[in-house]
Amino acid sequence: MKGCSILLGGLLAIATSVAFTPHALAAPQVLKEIPASLLGDGSRQNVFVLAGGADEASNRLLIAPVQGRNEDILLDTSKALPLTKSQYSSDLLDSFSVRVFNGRPGAMTVVDPQEEEVLVKQRFVEAGDYIALVTNEEDNAVYNFNLLFTFNKGSKQFELKSLLKVVNNDSCDRSLVSIAELPIETLGPTTLASFNGLEALKKLRAANVGSPQGGYKKLMTVGSADLLDKALAAYRKGDSSSFKEVMGNMLMGNDAHGACSPESYIVGKYFFSQQPGWSNDVGFLLGEAGYYTESVQLLNAVIAHNPERTVAYLNLADSYWAMNNKERAVPAYKQYASRMSDAGKASKIPARVAERSAGVSGS
Repeated sequence: MKGCSILLGGLLAIATSVAFTPHALAAPQVLKEIPASLLGDGSRQNVFVLAGGADEASNRLLIAPVQGRNEDILLDTSKALPLTKSQYSSDLLDSFSVRVFNGRPGAMTVVDPQEEEVLVKQRFVEAGDYIALVTNEEDNAVYNFNLLFTFNKGSKQFELKSLLKVVNNDSCDRSLVSIAELPIETLGPTTLASFNGLEALKKLRAANVGSPQGGYKKLMTVGSADLLDKALAAYRKGDSSSFKEVMGNMLMGNDAHGACSPESYIVGKYFFSQQPGWSNDVGFLLGEAGYYTESVQLLNAVIAHNPERTVAYLNLADSYWAMNNKERAVPAYKQYASRMSDAGKASKIPARVAERSAGVSGS
């Protein structure tokens, strides 16, 4: 493996320092080596995953300078990467995979359960790299946890800075649905040096079962944000072809699986309680593109969580009307008109609202 020889002597020294018998003097097996720049000063390191001893149900995580002495090693732990027994064989499986990602302004990278990298619209590390421990669970292709560690120059420790739950659709194309941010307190103040993977897994399972009412704070992907920006630009320009193409890209599904049921993902993917205006815009544009079922699903969520969002009633009513569901469209129109009147904005109510509320099928 490229670069393994650089620290071979160091790895051998570490191996011998914990060996109790003369025959255990071989260098540990390098399972993975990742080049990195973790310290924020331009220096280079290697992140190694090393095979544990024959009597150990864990791998070792080691971080060391590209060129340095044994005493320069930044981390060496056997507790972070436990192995678990497969349900179907005698194999031991990794409980965590190790990744290194490059920091960038205003965004961070996470890994979904299909091992796809996803860019999240969240300020994290502006420069340098960070380490991600990503949970692996046999027979679970629906969600995982990403534990993101950055180097603290003051403490000289790799500290847990973000804890995320990443969820994919459990049917259809199994692509990404949502990313939620859990409080760091879920695991407590944690450094890689003190991190106990087995204990962390227990706490993460408990957090998954006992999530708070309303769930955890959701984070938006860069891809979703960009799609809405492109859709709005095309809509405002009157570029119908580009607009419908972009909105089609917001739907889940492909040629192999067909369109995914809106109930399985629309709210999870596009509703953000802290950004109801954004979600309302997506719901409106879905309706304008002819995706009425998706529009209704999302706008109902916006109203349920933000009943003061007056324009959402109009958008919802329009989508119901387009579906020829007048029984639900009319009350939404009336609710919109009432709220606009109460706000002193009756003159701004579109004519179609009164026409359709009265049962006249205007355009």
